[in-house]
Order: sequence, then C-alpha cells, then structure tokens
Amino acid sequence: MQPVRLSLPAIAALTRAGACARAWELFVASGWDSRTDDPAALSLKGRLLKDRARAARGTERTDLFAAAAAAYAAANALSPAPYRAINVATARLLAGDPASAAQSARDVLVLLDQAGPATDTPYYLAATRAEALLLLDDQAGAERALAEAVTADPDGWDDRAVTLGQLREILRAQAVEAPWLSRFTPPTSVHFAGHMGIVAGGPGETALAAATDAVLARHGVGFGWGALAAGSDIVIAERLVAAGAELHVVLPCPPQVFAAQSVVPAGGDWLARYERLLDQAASLRVAGYAPAAVHDPLATQHAGILAIGGTLLNARRLGAACLQLLVEDETGGGPNTARQAALWPSGNQAQERVRIARDAAVEAMFPPEAPDPARQLMTQVAIRIDLPAQPSPSTGLRPVIDQVAQAIAAANLPQGSIRTGQGRWDLLLDDRDQALALVASLLALPGDAPAIGVHQAIVTVLADPASGASVAYGPESNRAGELMAMAPAGAALASDALAVVLAASPAPSLRSELYHLGDAETGGPVHMLLPTA
Repeated sequence: MQPVRLSLPAIAALTRAGACARAWELFVASGWDSRTDDPAALSLKGRLLKDRARAARGTERTDLFAAAAAAYAAANALSPAPYRAINVATARLLAGDPASAAQSARDVLVLLDQAGPATDTPYYLAATRAEALLLLDDQAGAERALAEAVTADPDGWDDRAVTLGQLREILRAQAVEAPWLSRFTPPTSVHFAGHMGIVAGGPGETALAAATDAVLARHGVGFGWGALAAGSDIVIAERLVAAGAELHVVLPCPPQVFAAQSVVPAGGDWLARYERLLDQAASLRVAGYAPAAVHDPLATQHAGILAIGGTLLNARRLGAACLQLLVEDETGGGPNTARQAALWPSGNQAQERVRIARDAAVEAMFPPEAPDPARQLMTQVAIRIDLPAQPSPSTGLRPVIDQVAQAIAAANLPQGSIRTGQGRWDLLLDDRDQALALVASLLALPGDAPAIGVHQAIVTVLADPASGASVAYGPESNRAGELMAMAPAGAALASDALAVVLAASPAPSLRSELYHLGDAETGGPVHMLLPTA
C-alpha cells in the first residue's frame, strides 16, 4: 500500500491527542522531518520531540528536549515569533541547560517588546511574557504578566490550562514552588442530582437555594452538568446560572418528551423555569434520541453517566477540581440519586450531600419508568482498510485484510454482530469493553493498521432480514462510520459521547484524549482512543 501522507495540521491533531508515537511516525513518513526551510514543519518537529521527551527518561529525555529546542530555534531563525522563541527557552531548561534557557528567555522579552499586536493574541503575548519571566526566576513579574493575560481573556479556560501546565513544568524543573499560581486555576466543575419532592416556591426550595449558593461559593464552581427535572435539578441549575457558571444540560430524552415526563406533572411554574434554563444552557446533550413510548430507565441511567463523565472530562481537560452535589431526603433521595452517587469516583473528587426534606409527594405525579425492549445501549465500531487505486500484484491487500479478519475472529464476538464489505467491517456490540478490547488489538497490528470509528448510543436494534446481522436504527446509527471516515490509517477516533462515558466509567484497554474541538463538519468534539498503559 502507498505510505500515508498527512498535512501538518492533521499530524498536530494527533500529537495534541497524545498519539505521540503515531504522529512522529507519520511526520517522518510524510517527509516533514527533512524540511529545513519550513518554519511550520520545524515548529511541529519541536512540538513532537518535546512530547516524546516528556514520555522518556534519563539521557534520552534530556537529548529529546535538546533536539526540540534546536528545532524550535531553527524555526524561529527563519520566522521569528514569540511562541517559537519561548519554546526554545523552556526546552533548553528541560534539557538541563538553565544558563542557555535564561539567555533565551531574555531574547524572548526583547522580541515581545518589539512584537506588534498582530504577532499573537493579547492573551498569549502576556502569557509568553509570564513564562519568560518565570524562566528568569522573576515570580513577581510572572504573576503580573499572567494576571494581564487573564484580563485579556478571562474565560479562555483551555488556553489558560495549557499555560498553567507549561508554568508548572518549569517550576518542577527549577525545584521551586509558586503558591500564587493556584489563583489562576480554572473553576471547579460540578455534577448535580437530587430528588424531585420540592414544591415550587416552598420552604424546601428556599433551603436548597441557600445551601447550593454556599456550596458553589465554597468550591469556586464555574461549570455544572445535570438534568432539569422539576425539583432539585431546576433549583440547582438556576443557582448555577445566577452565579455566572456555565450550565450543561444532559437529558435522557428529547427536551419536549422530558418536559412531559419529568417537569409538567409537578405543576407550578416548573415548566416556564425549565424552558428558560434550556435557553440559558451552554450545551444540551440527549442520552437517547431513538423514539420511546415509555419513560425508559435505560435512558435515565445513561444520562446520569453522561452528566458525570462530562463533569470529570471538563475538569481533567482544564486541570481543575470537580465536585458532585447531591440532594437527599431522610431516606437517601431515591434510587436514581443513589445510582449517581455510586458512579462518582472516590479519591480526590469531592462530594457534597445536602439534606432537604420532601415537601411534595412526587411518586404519583410522574409516569412510572418502564423498559423498552427494542432500545439498547450499543457500542458501534466501524473499521476501514484504505484501498489503493492499484493494489500491488505481488501482495495486494490480502495480508492486511486477513490480519483484521483474524483479529475480529479471535475476539469471539456474538453471532450477528458483524457486517462486512470490501475493506470494511461494521460491528454492533452491547459489551463496550469487549468492543474496545478488539479496537486495541487492531491498533496493535503490525504494518498498515486500519482506520476506526467508535461510538456508543441508545439505538433501536433490529435484525437484517437478508443477513441476520443486528442493525442499529436511529439518528446516531451512523456516527461510528462518520468518525471512521475522518480517521487516519492506524488511528481510532471516538465520539464525544463515548469519551464522556469513559471518563465516568474507564475501560481496561483504552483511554480517550481530545483530537478535535469540533465544528459543524465533525459533528462536535472528536476524541482519539489510546492504550491505557
């Protein structure tokens, strides 16, 4: 097969996702490593070498950081820019050369003083100054510069998380502490859930609102994930919005259906408040778009996992804290609240439980839950072997196809879970970990590995009359195929929904890292699946 050739942005996306080995392999295979006249290629070479150095130890680590500094320096010589110059300085420090790092940092300050406003964003110009000053042991100056950066972009949490990671790396190398850095940490992310036994405007609501305000202030909450059922959910969501936090709504079913099931029966002004919160939400995720005629507990449970995973994933991405806020009554708050409490990981993740007595008998107000046998939570895997226009007459594609077919056969998948085509396999499995273990084995194949897309969703599952294979139906039934079409050979791309689930319920074989922030073309954020070890 022809070697895979990728653009610099595509390779940069791989390294941002943590696939350093694959990114370097494709960087070299595409011929970018031999380009000495292209500042963009040299800059990416520095980034790749720096990421490889972080995973290395001993002299290999030092040598890779030195090589990264040299690549950035070559790029900066061709096209001087503050971001290239600061990477030279920091890489030299991490390579064990603090004297050269300090001189390079002084060069960065000169470049910044000469830089025009179009050189970079105001945030990054100030953040680069902070990094240079920290390299020069000027913590007071670094703090002032970082404060200037934050003023320029107070809500740029992703950029700030990158900056803080860089500054902490420098501090570790210098073996010094900087307590002031903690005040720039992005806000806490909270997952919330609780019982529905609260009368609109009653004493329970008043008590819960006050308790929620106290928790949000105490933990510095800036992001929240949860549903919007009448009662605790809506009260907490309103307090989040009032505090200026981002509200991310996760519903088990489409908004109108959810309103009919979990809001309208409570009466009062809950519906108007629900609709107002939907308009104010920063995002809306629905656990099950496939039609259901019942109040499906599968969707309720999956929505809880998605809300918890969203909280944990956001906190992890920003390098910030996370929290679970639960509203309970004297008996614990009901089975759904207990289920979500059990899903919250133990350890450093905080959990606050607020006890609010029920002042409404809710059980008779809402339709009972009932399972829908046609709807299942399934993991979809789409696998592709890139077919060249003219296969080699000596080898063709047979060895590659046979490798994939043998790996699938060795997985002992349930009968009817596989559909095949020319260089294409589509799998539908109810066991997520079994599906991901197969993906891990495919990524480990020698030579030309396939491109893979993976998604998890609640879908309607029916048997294909012709083949007998299980087929997913519903709005999300082709998401794995869409991700497969985006994936470069040798990579597995996962949907945001699957990545969120993995944050709440990790798999033994694979983890996820952000690959693309998402846009209309990608259908939202895209993640890459990487080995857990």
